[in-house]
Amino acid sequence: MSYEYIEVDASIGAVGAEVSGVDLSEQLPADVIAEIHQAWLAHHVLFFRGQNLSPEAQANFAANFGELDKYPFMQALEASPHVIPIIKEVDAKMNFGGGWHTDTSYQLTPPKATLLYAVEVPDVGGDTLFADATTSYSHLSPALREMLEQQTGVFSPKLVHGEKGDYKSSEAEKNLGAAYGGDATFAESEVEHPIIRTHAETGNKSIYCSIPHTLNIKGWTRTESLAIFKFLTAHLTQEEYVTRFHWTPGTLAMWDNRCVFHHALNDYEGHRRHMHRVIVKGERPA
Repeated sequence: MSYEYIEVDASIGAVGAEVSGVDLSEQLPADVIAEIHQAWLAHHVLFFRGQNLSPEAQANFAANFGELDKYPFMQALEASPHVIPIIKEVDAKMNFGGGWHTDTSYQLTPPKATLLYAVEVPDVGGDTLFADATTSYSHLSPALREMLEQQTGVFSPKLVHGEKGDYKSSEAEKNLGAAYGGDATFAESEVEHPIIRTHAETGNKSIYCSIPHTLNIKGWTRTESLAIFKFLTAHLTQEEYVTRFHWTPGTLAMWDNRCVFHHALNDYEGHRRHMHRVIVKGERPA
């Protein structure tokens, strides 16, 4: 695939590409945005290094790809109502976003895009892993794909954010900082989505269920469902589907939650990591 306005390097790993030749702090012409969108659909994750983005500039760039959404469990920055700070302080043990998942899949209309900007990162560690949920799905057996495509998942934030969720201990709340909170009623809510979703723009099918965000397959017990979720997670996170990305300050990553899983590694104890995140509204999974 050739591009006129941007340079795209897809040699970085199994999924994703680095894009250069563009300053995201500027108001970009429609032709440039169209090429970035084309590259994003082709590679699922785009990385832009060497950017200098204020919260407002990050939100303005994200808005080129759809209506911006608000994350339900973190307070936004004063500078922008759509930019949330994700900070792990030096003395924190727990990180935000650990474990393989797609962002807020427990919403009725989950975000299609997440844009994460590195403000401050450790010299060593703090990488993010990205997994291709489309290619990995296509490599399952035809019989298993047929069975999975008939199943509906029950998705909920309760496993993480609910009253008995992973983020409800005093230690977790201390680690996640003062910006963490949210609606307790929504934290216990449930919604149904296909566990295999069809991409609204490409038509490709991808694994969508995850251990932390999917309670069970409809009509199955949690124990029965976990056997499937664990198998699919192990399958899609094999080396042949995964890219490990090392952050540098001023890097923006933009990933497609409809076809990519990610996992923020927590291997930098004693060091600070400061990121800014924006999400773009998507459509109801089908």
